[in-house]
Order: sequence, then C-alpha cells, then structure tokens
Amino acid sequence: MTVRVPAQVPAQSPPLVETDDDLRSRGSRWLRVLGQVIGPEAGVFERQLPFVLVYALCLVALTLVPSILVDASKLWLGSAIAALVIVLAWVLPWHRWRESAQIWLPVLQLLAIALLRTGTGGVASPFGSLLFLPAVMLAGRPGRAGVVVGTVGVAAVVEVPVILDADAEVTVALIVRSLFVAVVAGVVGIIVHEATSRLRARNAALAELQAHQLRLNDQLTEDAEALASLVRETEAARAHLGSVMDAVTEQAIVATDPDGVVEVFNPGAERMFGYTGDEVIGRRNLVSFFDRGELEARYRAVFDVDAVAAAEADADSLFAAVAAPTLTAGVLVRDWTFRRHDDSGGTLQLAVTRRIDGHGSTIGYVVVAADVTTEREAARLKDQFVSLVSHELRTPLSSVLSYVDLILDGPDPLTDEQREFLLVVERNARRQLRLVSDLLLTAQLDAGRFTIAHQDVDLADVARATLAEAAPGAEGAGVTLHLEAEPVHVPGDAMRLEQVVANLVSNAVKFTPRDGRIDVRVSASPDGGAVVSVTDTGIGIPPDELDRLATRFFRATTATQRAIPGIGLGLSIAKAIVEAHGGELAIASRVGEGTTFSFTLPGV
Repeated sequence: MTVRVPAQVPAQSPPLVETDDDLRSRGSRWLRVLGQVIGPEAGVFERQLPFVLVYALCLVALTLVPSILVDASKLWLGSAIAALVIVLAWVLPWHRWRESAQIWLPVLQLLAIALLRTGTGGVASPFGSLLFLPAVMLAGRPGRAGVVVGTVGVAAVVEVPVILDADAEVTVALIVRSLFVAVVAGVVGIIVHEATSRLRARNAALAELQAHQLRLNDQLTEDAEALASLVRETEAARAHLGSVMDAVTEQAIVATDPDGVVEVFNPGAERMFGYTGDEVIGRRNLVSFFDRGELEARYRAVFDVDAVAAAEADADSLFAAVAAPTLTAGVLVRDWTFRRHDDSGGTLQLAVTRRIDGHGSTIGYVVVAADVTTEREAARLKDQFVSLVSHELRTPLSSVLSYVDLILDGPDPLTDEQREFLLVVERNARRQLRLVSDLLLTAQLDAGRFTIAHQDVDLADVARATLAEAAPGAEGAGVTLHLEAEPVHVPGDAMRLEQVVANLVSNAVKFTPRDGRIDVRVSASPDGGAVVSVTDTGIGIPPDELDRLATRFFRATTATQRAIPGIGLGLSIAKAIVEAHGGELAIASRVGEGTTFSFTLPGV
C-alpha cells in the first residue's frame, strides 16, 4: 500500500532585505518614541529630560577629559541654568497657564548651552551640537513661532562665545558658519514641526476614532441587549400565544400560508373537524373542509367567471376566493358549510384575517371558526315559529275586529253597556294585533327581510295622524298632547315612520302620570334633514339604563317597579326603522323629571 506523505513546507526565514513596510514600521516606532518625549502626549517635565540627560553626559565627559574646560565659572552657571530648567518644569503649575508660556524652558536651555560652549572653548567647543535639542523641542510645539525662535536661538548660541570672548576674531568663515548652522537648525525645525504636527493631527483623529468606536460599541451593546430582550419577549409572546391557542377548544384557530395550506391547527380545530394536527399541517388546504358547491359559487361571485371555470378551479384558487375580500375589508366574517372527518356536516362562522410583513406583503392568513350549526338551526326554527304564530294570530284577530266593526256599525241598536264592551274588545284586539305585528317585524329584521318603500313624506302630516290616533288613549290616561310641527319633507316609508312616532308617543303616554304633558316637535335640521322629538313629563329612566333601553325585550326598572305593561319591543323596532332610513335615535332622561326621545332623518 502506498502512502502519500505531504511535502513539508520549509519554514520561512526572515527576508535579508528590509521591505518598505519594515521601514515604515520602524519609522513609526521612532515617531512614537519622539512623540512620547516632545509630542502632545508628553508632559512638561518629560520634554526636558532629553536635554538634561545629554547635558549631564557633557559634564561626565568633562570629568574624563578636564583639558577641555576653559572657564569653570561659565560652565557652572550654565549647569545651574540647566538644573533650573528641570526644577521649573517639575515645580511650576504649567497646566494653569497658556501653553505658550512653556517656550521659556527651551530658551533657558539655549542659554545654558551657550554658557557651556563658552566655558569649553567657545567656537572650538565639542558640545556645539547640543544646541539642536532645544531647537527640536521648540520646533515640536504647535504653531510656527517655535521654529522661528529655535532658528534665531541657534544662531545666537553660535555667536555668544565670540561675543563674550573679547580676544575672539570675527571672521567671514565664522559668520558663514553661524548662518549655515542656523539654516540647518531651521530646516531641521521645519521637518520636526511638520512631523509633530502630523503626529498631533493623527493622534487627534485617532482619539476621535477611538471615541467614535466607544460610542459605536456602547450603541452596539445597547442594540444587542435590546435585540436580546426583544427576542426573549417574542419567544415569551409566542409561547403565551401557543398556550392560549392550545387552551381554546370551542373555536378553531387555523393559520395558513398565502395559498391556504394549513400551518397551525389548534386543539379546537382538531375537535371541530375531527383531524389531528399531524394529518393537516402542511398537507391540506383549508378549503378542503368546506362544501365544494359553496366554494364554486363564491369563486364565480368574486372573480366573475362561469360555472365551468369554477368547477375546474384548484384548491389554491378556491382559497383565493375565500380570502380575496380581506385585501380591502381587513376581516371577513361569514358562514360556511363544512364537512367533518366522519363526513357529517355543519355550519361555521368563519373570520379570516390577512397577515402581512413589514413591507405590506401577504405572508398568510389567520382563520377563527366557530361551529354555529345549533345556533343557525335554532334561528331558523324561531323564524318559522314566529311567522307561524304571527299568521295564526293575525287571522283570527282580523276576523274579530271585522265582526266587532260590523256589530258597532250594524242596524241593530246597542245599549251603552254593550257598546262599551265591544269597544273594550276592539281595543284589546288591536293591541294584540300590534303585538303580533311587532313580533313579525322583529322576525323580519332578524332574517334581513325588512324593506323600506321610499317616497316623499311630510313628517308634520305623519305626526298629526299619529297624535290623532293616540288622542283617545292619552285622554283616558289624563295626559295632554301638544304638537308643534312645520312641514318637513324627507324620503322614507310613511307607514314605518308613523309606527316610529306611534311607538314613542305610546311609551310617553304609558310612563307619564295623570295631568302630565307630552310635546311632539317636528322641525328641519341645519343639514337639510328633519328632527322629530317626543318629550314627556314622566317618571324618567335611570342613567345607567339609557344605553340598553333600545335593546330588544329590555325594560327599565322604573317600568317593572310600577308594573307598567309592555314587552320591550317598541323602542328596538323604532330604532331599527330609523337606522334603516339612515337616521339616528337619541334618548335623554332624568329620573322624576321626564324623558325626550328624538330621531333625525337625512334629507333628499
């Protein structure tokens, strides 16, 4: 067997020739060292250390070679000034003064060097190069003043030994030398000044970048913490939502993708449809539970296609017909016939809500379904019962009223007692007929078969006719009726509007004690419609019952406590008729003072 051994890669030896990067790296290191001594990071004391150390080396050299010393007094004076420089740099509070005050320390250094050169041979002193230290120190300061002072100072230091030595001869070579040294010092100063200026600018930029990085790090930390908190909250909300959905067993909660494929199937859905979540999630479309005939009819209505196209539509297309209205209506609620796993059927009330992402695109749907099979069957039986009872009661009542009218208007004379008995029969028969009519109207409202025959109606005529019919009852109750009406024409059903006014006036008569008053007003509204109000001086209605007063079969406590007859349908019917005309019914009342019922109707 052959084993392939990979070739070993020889260790890389350092290059024999320095690259540009190496030179730049080395230059950067020296630049950093220079910056630590003369740059902006260095303190006043640290900037004086190079000069003091080199000056101390000069003194050590003089102890080793004493023949160099010419004038000890000037040497010691210069040494004292050099020592004074470091003491002043350490003791004085430079941070309280302007930075330009520090320029005097390099000037003192130049003075100390001038005395050192004078004491060690003057022009022939071996320590002349020392003068470049304060020149560089001055050049490293902000602004170009340090370069000028350093150049002038170097030239002065070169000339001091000649000035102090009376025997020294001023020659052209000496002058050229001093000028040349000054020029070199100026050039060096300019170079150092530019280098330190760039270093200062780079340090400032670096400090700004570091500060910005710190801010970004803080922001990143805050964002990370906020994101982690949001993730935790989202996970907790998801877990809470899952537990809530799992706890719902009476309603089916189903989530689908945009095409209707089931993604979430809660225990309520499992109980309702007879399937487990594993059998449905990712495998079945929601419309597979619905009656195919209803789906095709819905598909034809939504997309305006013929029966052939609807019959050929697949599950995704049929689901689009179910969910399409949610694009504009938000939440769609309607009944559907569904089939269970055991092939039994029922009726669902389905609420479909569209789910969208941050860009407004549809990412799925949430469906909440309730099994209303029992409720719909009960409603159907109730409608049948009400219709049957209404018909069976209206027929004999109509016959009774007809025979009563025949007897009252017949040729045979009646005694006063007989006539009174017949009027009681007629009054109660008509009351029962109104009750049957109210029940029938209630059934029509529930079934959605309530219609309005629009025509031009003068509400003043309606009010007058209603009060004329209500006058005998009001007179018997000892209540005064007063009408204040102006001709106001609105589109509506005269018979239905008369029923509204009759119900309101009838209520007012029942709840107004003897010697009370009922005011009926008809007037035009500012928007071109009409306002009809019925105000009584009756017993009033408690404030907490006003919102429920127009609810079907609800009766105020003031009515039940006084055993005032009624079943609680009149106001609910009046409200339904007013709203069918596009109007609004309002109630205002104070217990013990009276009640005002008013309704508004729109104009033409």
